[in-house]
Amino acid sequence: MNLELLSKLLKADNNFTGTPYQSIVKEAQDFFNNDMIDEACKMLCKLPTEEDLLRDLIEKLKGKSVYKTLKKMNEGKIKNTSDILKGLFSLGTHIIIESEKGKREYKMLLPLIHEKIGELVYDVS
Repeated sequence: MNLELLSKLLKADNNFTGTPYQSIVKEAQDFFNNDMIDEACKMLCKLPTEEDLLRDLIEKLKGKSVYKTLKKMNEGKIKNTSDILKGLFSLGTHIIIESEKGKREYKMLLPLIHEKIGELVYDVS
């Protein structure tokens, strides 16, 4: 049994159930259950990555103050840890808002944001 693929399938099921991507996960699971490993992998490759979802979310945030903050952070113009944390917390809030609006797949970004906040929280100056 391919444990790595099974782990990816479980993660995909958790992240994409109840989203427009659910049918892709179902098809990948069906392929996996029928020992069609290559086909299952190909289906999983059709799912958006964290980077894809983050890019999509940031595009949706254009015109909002969080977008300007994130852009400045990306450009290295914000160096103060407190300001970076405010931007990350705001991004996390927008992830939840979008999830409540039906874009449940954005929730997979929360651990990424949480990890970054965790790295910075003890550096607050």
